[in-house]
Amino acid sequence: MNAATLLTRLYPPAVRERWGEDISHEVSASGIRSWPDTLAGAARLWLHPGDWPESFTGQTRRVLTVALFALAAATGLLLRSAEPSSTLTADVHHPATSLWLAPILLGICLAAPLPPLRGDVLRPLASAAVRTLAAPTAAFLAMCLTAWSGAAEHVTGVADTAMVLCYWFTLGFAAFRLCTLVAHVARTAALPTTRRLSTALLLIGAGLTLAASQNLLAAVRTVPHPSSVVETLALSVLAAAAISVGHDVMRTRA
Repeated sequence: MNAATLLTRLYPPAVRERWGEDISHEVSASGIRSWPDTLAGAARLWLHPGDWPESFTGQTRRVLTVALFALAAATGLLLRSAEPSSTLTADVHHPATSLWLAPILLGICLAAPLPPLRGDVLRPLASAAVRTLAAPTAAFLAMCLTAWSGAAEHVTGVADTAMVLCYWFTLGFAAFRLCTLVAHVARTAALPTTRRLSTALLLIGAGLTLAASQNLLAAVRTVPHPSSVVETLALSVLAAAAISVGHDVMRTRA
């Protein structure tokens, strides 16, 4: 796969279908000097779904639904990398530091595609779920068995690094397969309306903003750790992206 093809794949699906060949040709002709503009163009289009063409009715909503769940998965991986944290928790016993999670969960519920409750639809979806999640489930079981056996406690050096990498690969793989399942469900399910989708994005953006704010307040009170600064910046970027897309979807609906 050459650089032009890779950069073209960064664009939203509808844009690739309509102008993918032109973008790839232009990047190939212009060479490396066009890469920054190409990346910026892809990012700009992802933030403005109202500018996307549609090959079929509901394509934009379908893509945004999957993207929203991908955003939630990325947030989960980001916060998992920062654990343990007393600033951001997900515990009913610590409501003040867990408040950020409420709007995110509400947004996910609003954006969830709802398949028809019919056997002819649910059976294929159940089969697809088993096929899609079988590999990450097996990987998780293997990881849990390794942890329960106590073997991980005696590993050092390269083997320890390999186990850590395997752990994160498993989490990332599971997140990817869950998003794949959402994409599969979205093909036959009732997609969220534009209003629900924009509200869901704004709620998730609000939750991420709250999480970043909690981290920032904690950093002001104490000497900030570099990882906390990176986490706050990443949460801020994700929040800005969700809110920007949510406003664009709302503007398009209006």
